[in-house]
Amino acid sequence: MSEEGVFRSGFTWRVIIALLAAAVFFVPINLYLNLVTGGSVATAALYVITILVVELTRMGASPLSSSEVFLLYAGTGVTVASLTPYYWLVYRAFFVNSPFTFAFSIEGVQLPYLVPDWLAPPYGSAAYFSRTLFNPAWAKPIAVATVFFALALLADNGLGILLSYVMVEVEKLRFPFAYVDGALIEVLTERRSEHVRAFLAGFYPGLIYGALLYAGQALGVQILPLPWFDLTWFTEKYIPGALVGIATDPGFIALGMMLDLPVASFIALGSCIVWLLFNYIFTVNPEYFPVWAREYYKGMTLATIYQRSLQRVWISPLFGVALGMAAAITLALRKSIVRAFSLIARPTGASANFPSLKLAAAMFLAGSLGSVAVYSFLIPEIPLYVTLTTSLALSFFIAVVVSRAIGELGFFPPLPWPWQAIVYFTPYKGYAGWVWSPYISLGVQGSMCQAVKVAYLTRTKPSDYFKVYALGQVLNALVGFLAMDMLWRLAPIPSSAYPNSLVFWPLYATNDALFATRQIVLEPMVIGIAALASFAVTLMAPLFAKVGLPSTVSLLSGCFIIPPYA
Repeated sequence: MSEEGVFRSGFTWRVIIALLAAAVFFVPINLYLNLVTGGSVATAALYVITILVVELTRMGASPLSSSEVFLLYAGTGVTVASLTPYYWLVYRAFFVNSPFTFAFSIEGVQLPYLVPDWLAPPYGSAAYFSRTLFNPAWAKPIAVATVFFALALLADNGLGILLSYVMVEVEKLRFPFAYVDGALIEVLTERRSEHVRAFLAGFYPGLIYGALLYAGQALGVQILPLPWFDLTWFTEKYIPGALVGIATDPGFIALGMMLDLPVASFIALGSCIVWLLFNYIFTVNPEYFPVWAREYYKGMTLATIYQRSLQRVWISPLFGVALGMAAAITLALRKSIVRAFSLIARPTGASANFPSLKLAAAMFLAGSLGSVAVYSFLIPEIPLYVTLTTSLALSFFIAVVVSRAIGELGFFPPLPWPWQAIVYFTPYKGYAGWVWSPYISLGVQGSMCQAVKVAYLTRTKPSDYFKVYALGQVLNALVGFLAMDMLWRLAPIPSSAYPNSLVFWPLYATNDALFATRQIVLEPMVIGIAALASFAVTLMAPLFAKVGLPSTVSLLSGCFIIPPYA
């Protein structure tokens, strides 16, 4: 692999057909797995589709080029990894019809009656009895979700083009994990026998374990619990309030094995400090968080402890941790951020292999401003300056920080959705404004920049990657719509047929209801203390590196991950 030479096109009909197959086969599986375990089949899809197509074309005496393999590999990840935007339509149906949401009201009106018809059909609609999205009552919510999806895709792609040019072409960041992807593509292209044997050595044990884990669901008999072994029934005698369990989804084990042991250890340490140690301390010392201490009782499941302690204890501290990390990274990268602004303000001199930077800037502005315009039409009560600042400035800020961090460290912790915290500090009264936002980048541009780095390593035109990204997102939305409708027809969501939805959808609904009725209190002092602490810890990263310890970002990342998954 070299970064010298001629860039080649890999966006061929073979790649397009393979991505269509990936969408048809794996998007429904990914949605099902999310509802059952909270896991994802994206990693498996990457290998299965890529290896299958590579072998089929090799048998046909017309093997894929390295550029085609890269685009197939990257495109499959885009196509399968994310949840379809229509996933949240079914969730909204659950919210409107859940008995407990009627316990929440704003100025005497119960929340389900405040859900506008562009989010979900009104309570009592016959559409809910048919359990299908193919109903006229869903036309308006589907149209709104589609418009916002298209605008977000436009903005994400535009901002991704701009930042990948800055971070890869201009700053020439290393992107450590890009070399892992590049090496994998090289192995698949060259097909060395020793690597194939190593792959099969892991494939068969995974196949057997997967059969034990998921066959029970199909047969109606639980062989292994999903999504985890809940051990709180035992540990509550010694450390009440601690989240103790073991994840049963092999995907999380595989993900941990891909990380360096010190990094994985720091992530686990951060998780244990928050969800084991401090959850225990706050449970047995009610003076810290009295509401949580009153709500806790012996016999609480892991899922319930997580749900209630997150709402009553951790929302403000974790929001502060995220702010502190972002501020520290921004300080460390201030020169690069200023340079990024100057380059994007004068989008000239881009490589011929990149799409026009002027077009990219126009795409970002059109997607962002378009989402603000539609949002303001639907929810005029939210001040325009709030939506504009969030969609334009905050999105750019997040994208720059995440892209730079991934370029230097190889990873960045998943960011919490900031919109509800932003709305909290406005005078807004209602429901829709809390759960729907204008376009906000959550840092997907970091993975886009890394993919462009892999494109450089495989000598693939970066412009082809952005075509594949757009195609993958569209396929995900189209097939995901059909798959979500099919899964909803098969069984109610949430239900015992989809165990993970039983855990997390009530959590999502409760969070939405508590925010909308302002029963969740964001304490500025708690946020500030947490932000200062994480700011200081993040800035200590160079000191940790001098003694051979992982970046402190990995330690803080663990704060957002519960122990079964850490």
